[in-house]
Amino acid sequence: MNTNTTPSADLERYFATLAGREPAGGLLEVRYRDARTHARMRQQFHDAADTRRLAIAVLDLAARSDVYVGVAPRRMRNGGRRAVARTWVLWADIDQPDRGPSGLPVEPGVIVNTGTAGHQHLYWPLTVPLAPAELERGNATLAHAVHGDSGAVLGAATILRPPHTLNHKHRPPSPVTLERLDPRRHHAAEILDGLATPKRPLAPAASRRHGERADPLLAIEPARYVEALTGHTVPRERKINCPLHQDRTPSLHVYQQPENGWHCYGCHRGGTIYDLASAMWGLQTRGTEFLELRARLRDQFLHEPTAHAHREAAR
Repeated sequence: MNTNTTPSADLERYFATLAGREPAGGLLEVRYRDARTHARMRQQFHDAADTRRLAIAVLDLAARSDVYVGVAPRRMRNGGRRAVARTWVLWADIDQPDRGPSGLPVEPGVIVNTGTAGHQHLYWPLTVPLAPAELERGNATLAHAVHGDSGAVLGAATILRPPHTLNHKHRPPSPVTLERLDPRRHHAAEILDGLATPKRPLAPAASRRHGERADPLLAIEPARYVEALTGHTVPRERKINCPLHQDRTPSLHVYQQPENGWHCYGCHRGGTIYDLASAMWGLQTRGTEFLELRARLRDQFLHEPTAHAHREAAR
């Protein structure tokens, strides 16, 4: 990176890379949660062409909040998949220091270090945008190639941490840094050339890795954990306003059976107790963050005296 650039200038270039040549009216979504109060996620929508105002808004939020940005421009004030018409980048999420973009046909143009050791977000800018279904297939291929996260992060409505913010999961908060920003664009076929395509769609990370029936957390009735995690009462019709996006009419359905879990028909997220807690608490469903996620869930729902509980009591 050019050390002479300012955080604001870097962010403007980063947002311009995400926005691409989006037609007039495109929006970039900013989602944030106050790190002190752990309140529910809030949203802002900014003109995708006004990267300066967007950079100012993100820098203002970063000191006190975990901040995320919708990678794909939205065509309406909605954070769900149906708001996405096209995307101007492919991306991958890696969380191991020995994994990365080596040996790929095209190196990622943007690399963001997320503030957790070994965890990076990789972006490949596109000359020609992709529709959501094409994008998700391409993201799955890249995730397979770099041994990255093959769960919900592949989706068109994905939100990721922008550079020059702070990761408030750590104490003290750790900086989210920009390692590389090369805005040169490539055709998707060139980026994916020769890479193996996964044989079947990949399940969400938490469901795939922690779906064993022996896990008592996965036996909890969905209505119980949805109410506890969201603060919303589940009515007889089993639909509530989704806390993960701006939801004017209830679109999150709570199923009766634990194996069916929950699903939001507005933002197309769903899964198990792990997936909901991950989204509400801003914790990943893999690595050391998963251990914290599971410990907190056990503390809350199983009342087990975990190491996490002892650490909290000692503070």
